Amino acid sequence: MVQIGVYGLGGISRRVIQGVLFSRNANLYAVCSSSIEKADAFKEEYGAKKAYDNYEKMLQDTNIDMIYICTPNYLHAKHIQMALANHKHVVCEKPMCVSSEELHACFDYAHQQNCFLMEAHKTVFTPLNQKLFEMISNEEIGAIKSMDAQYATKLTETISDWHFNQPGSGCMFDIGVYPICYANRMANSSILKVSRFQDEALIEYENGCVAHIATSWDVDMENTAHIYGTKGSVTCKNFWKNTELVMNDKKIVVEQKSDFTGEIEHACTCIESGLIESPIMSRNASLEILKVIGV
Repeated sequence: MVQIGVYGLGGISRRVIQGVLFSRNANLYAVCSSSIEKADAFKEEYGAKKAYDNYEKMLQDTNIDMIYICTPNYLHAKHIQMALANHKHVVCEKPMCVSSEELHACFDYAHQQNCFLMEAHKTVFTPLNQKLFEMISNEEIGAIKSMDAQYATKLTETISDWHFNQPGSGCMFDIGVYPICYANRMANSSILKVSRFQDEALIEYENGCVAHIATSWDVDMENTAHIYGTKGSVTCKNFWKNTELVMNDKKIVVEQKSDFTGEIEHACTCIESGLIESPIMSRNASLEILKVIGV
C-alpha cells in the first residue's frame, strides 16, 4: 500500500483525494496547504492521518511514499524537485512542466534520485479509455486514420490570475491537454508534424493517422471525440471522464467510481514494481504533449 501525501488543496484536490480513497493500492496519509485550518478540515473530512501547513515539513515525514502535487502550473517543477530531493515518488497534475527543458530536468533528477515521476493524465487511465485502447489495439475498428477531439468551455466566472499571466498559463495548458493526450494515446504513434492555429492544432503521426484537436475559453463546443478507422468509428462525449461510448452503433459502458483512480493505481503499481517511469505516461509521452503546445 503506497502512502500518499497531497500538496495543494484547491478545487482539483478533492477529486484527486476521492481517486486515492477508491484505489486498491493507495492510502491517503497526509494533506498539505498553506493554511493549517484548511489542511485540518481536509484531514477530518477525508480521514488522512496528518495535516501540514508547510511543504518541507511534510516532505520530511518518512511515512510518506509518494507526493501528489496539485499546485499552480508555474510552481510544478520547483515542487517536484523538492519532493525528489527528499526521495519521494511524485505524481504531478497536468501540465507537469511548462517547457521541455523543465521536463527533462525533472525526469533527469528523478532518475538520479531513483524515484518514480509521472505527469497526471487521468484521460488515458479511465476504465473506458483503457478498454477503448485495448479494442483499438485489437483493430476492432481497423487502422485508425483520423481523429477529432475538442474540449472547450466559455468562462463565466473568474479564475486565478496565474491562469493568464504566469508560465504555463492559457487555455491550451489548462483544458487543451485533454484532447492532445487522448489523441496521442489512441494514435499510439510518435508525432511527425504539428500545425498550430491559435488554440487548435492538426497533428500528423508517423503511422499515418491525423488528429484535429481544439480548445477554447471563449466559446462552448461539443466536447466530443470522434475516431475513424478503416472498419468503423468511435464517438464519445466528454471523453476525458466518461463511462460510455458508441463504437459502430454499439454502446460500450463501464463502471467507474472516480475518474482519478486509474492513474493513481497505475502510479502505485509502478512504484511497487520498482519502476521510476511509467510505461504509458513516460517522459516521452509528456514531451509529445508539449510538442503540440509548442514549448
